[in-house]
Parts: sequence; structure tokens; C-alpha cells
Amino acid sequence: MKSNRERKPKVTQILYSGLGGHGSVAFSLLEAETANRWGNSLGFLGVEPLLPVYRKFCEERGIPHNYFRVVPCRPFLAWPGITAWLYRNQPDVILLHSVKALLPCLAYSKVFAKPVIFIEHQANSLKKPAEWWITRLGMLFSTKVVYLTENYAAEARAQIGRMYNAEKVELIANGINTLKFHPAEKEILSGSTVTFGMAARFTTMRRQGVLVETIERLKRLVPQVDWRLTLAGDGETRVAVQDMVNAKGLQDCVTVAGHLGEAELIEWFQGLDLYVHASEGETLSTAMLQAMACGLPIVASDVPGIRNLLSGPERLGCLVCDQDAGEFARNILKLVSEAATAREMGAVARRIAEEKYSYERMSRCYAELIDRLQK
Repeated sequence: MKSNRERKPKVTQILYSGLGGHGSVAFSLLEAETANRWGNSLGFLGVEPLLPVYRKFCEERGIPHNYFRVVPCRPFLAWPGITAWLYRNQPDVILLHSVKALLPCLAYSKVFAKPVIFIEHQANSLKKPAEWWITRLGMLFSTKVVYLTENYAAEARAQIGRMYNAEKVELIANGINTLKFHPAEKEILSGSTVTFGMAARFTTMRRQGVLVETIERLKRLVPQVDWRLTLAGDGETRVAVQDMVNAKGLQDCVTVAGHLGEAELIEWFQGLDLYVHASEGETLSTAMLQAMACGLPIVASDVPGIRNLLSGPERLGCLVCDQDAGEFARNILKLVSEAATAREMGAVARRIAEEKYSYERMSRCYAELIDRLQK
């Protein structure tokens, strides 16, 4: 029988059941953990059913998992089930991606003296007062709090003041598999067709409708170019965006691709000439990191979480103010007219993705943190 010292620590991740950044980070972390040092399990919760691709990932790898349905505006109804599952599973460390499970995880941590690592994904600029109280609660009672960027940490410190505990904070950027997400063999912006797209959940904070208006303008301004827009993802506003496409008669040049599995998503990125991202706010967008890894220049909203990613000593793309379709169109035209410069932006983006945002780097940071907490 193995001693406690020889037994693998049991690491449980709790994340949203539907499409989003939680899954990308959690599964990238599992893929990168090649040393097989942990006994892994996953808890999924959300108003959306568990994505089949998530279930398949777990089943193929023999990862224990459970789904907890959340009633809209009543996440507390799922807490007894989560608590019972944690008590049965007895994890040594909890990586908490979903704020809706914070209280049962903190209660488990208190009873069994096991660490909870609270990972903040929600953009600070989009947090409501209740969500800021969750941030404060997480800072007070979690063992560690992971922020994805220095800017995010500075924003949190400014908002919660004396409750900010720098000793609890760890800065760990999201990471992706840069071997899988890589540039296509074809050269971007080399033909008469220009394809641009966005991959994100369809929600009110994401502005796919602005991009539909953008392609409408581009077709009017430069009709000799074969403009193509493709939108990957699913969610509450997808039907409204599709209705908008139909109402404008843009079905021949706009594709609402829906949810894509990883292999399909890689092929989708490699079919683009430009990546566009219209959003009210981000923390550290996995889709934008994937676009960077695929060597794509980017046109995106000038909002916190995007601005600090794209604006630096090396230019990766263009920032657009006020979710303005005209400005998106103008910046897309600028990159198309300066194709060599756009390709250089994509090459720089690829290099930065490899250097700063690989899943190996992310996994190493989490492994070091978990090891410290186990001592």
C-alpha cells in the first residue's frame, strides 16, 4: 500500500460546462501535464449541458468527472451536489475556474485543510458589484489567487484596496498548445479572397453583430474583393446574429460555424487571413492567443485585457475604439493594403505566443505552485 508521501496528489479542477476559456485552460493544463504527477478529476457546472467534446476528452483519458446543472440566478441549488462530490472525491488541491462554486470549495477547504487555488477569469471591467464581492471573498479565504496578467492584478488591487493580499497572488498566464495551433502552409493575404473571423461564445459582451456590420461596409467600399466572415462558437446570442445575417442578405459571405472541436478549430484558424475580435472586455482571451500562435495579424476592440495584449513594443495588430464597424473596416483595409506588414505582425505574434503563452509554461507554473502547497 502506498504511503501518503508516495501517493499522487489528487487535483480537481472545477469549470464551466459550456464553451469558454475555462475549458481551454483546464484541458491545456491536462495535456501539458505529461509527467503524470497528479490524479486528475474535473467538475463541470453551468446552465448549459456538458459539451460532448468535454465528456469525450475525459472518457478517452479515464479522467473522473461530474456535471452539475445550474439553475439561472440560483447557483446555490447546485452547492449540495458539489459539496457531496468533493467529500467523496477528497481532492488534495482544488483549481477553481468557476466563481459559482466558490463557497462549497471554501467550505471543503476549511473542513479538510486542503488548498483552493482561485483562478480569476472574468474581466475586471465587466464585473458587477456582486462579482467584486466574490473577488474579495476569494482573496480573503482562498489559499492562492491566480491572476492572468499584471494589469489585471493592478486593477484588482485598485478596486479592493486593503483587502488585496499580495502574498496570495500568483501571476500565471493562460497557455495553449503551440505545436497544434501553428501557421498554415499558405501565405495569408495572398489572393483575391480575404477571410476574417472571430471565435468566442455568443454573449451580450461579445459583439459579433458589429463584425456583420463590418463586412457589410467592406463589401460596399471595396466590392472587387471577395470578403468572407466566419464566426465560430455558440451561445445565447447566436440566433440573433444569424437573424441579422439573414436580414442583411449576407448568407453568401458570412458563416456562423457554431461550436468546433479542437481539430476543426485549428483548421478554422488556418483558413483565416486576419483574426478579428469585437468584445466589451477580456482578461486574457484564449482565442486571441490561438490566433497569435497561428501567425495571424489581429484587429480587436480597444478594451482592457485586449489592449495590454496587443499594445507593446512590438505591434501585433490594430485596436478599434467604441465597437465601431466603420473603424473595424478601416483597420482591416489598412492591413489588407499593407499585406507584407500584416504578415510581419503575424510572425511576431507567433513568436510571442511561443515565448510567453505556451501550455508547457503554464503547466510548469501550476505544477510549481501545487508542489509548494503540498509541502
